[in-house]
Amino acid sequence: MTTNKLVAKAKKGNNRAFQELIDTEKTKLYKMAYLYMKNEDDALEVFQETIYKALTSIKGLKNDTYFSTWITRILINTAIDQLRKKKE
Repeated sequence: MTTNKLVAKAKKGNNRAFQELIDTEKTKLYKMAYLYMKNEDDALEVFQETIYKALTSIKGLKNDTYFSTWITRILINTAIDQLRKKKE
């Protein structure tokens, strides 16, 4: 199934479609989180927080084609927020 169809189903509340989308992105997302956090535990925490944020706000995704970019941006923002909290 194409990414656009999966995103459309996920927006309607289909958790299986959302899981399939995450399965296609998880390696890239984890690597990106690790690059920012430089620690496996922190990277996993950022990854989990990203999944939660994406699940709760997927209905706000305007263009289904940009799912990968959208979730990557959520991850980057989450990582930056975590780094700021650690600094304090």
